[in-house]
Amino acid sequence: MDMEEGLTAVDNIVTQFNTYEDFLDSQITTVDLYYLEDEVLARQLVELGYRGTGEVIKREDFEARKKAIEIARLAERTQKK
Repeated sequence: MDMEEGLTAVDNIVTQFNTYEDFLDSQITTVDLYYLEDEVLARQLVELGYRGTGEVIKREDFEARKKAIEIARLAERTQKK
């Protein structure tokens, strides 16, 4: 099975963003920032699931998936050699 076929929705999100903050920022709208006037508060609301336009993912889950995907990529590269 190809690695891309085995990716879940969460894995796709994790591979799309470099950091958890980038993921949170993608969920924040300009209207959110207009009313909240605080980017950190907007990120916290997204992280808690109160705001945002997508799936709620905890920081620990994001970082664990990111690490697992990187390990899988390294293992695949090593196996090909």
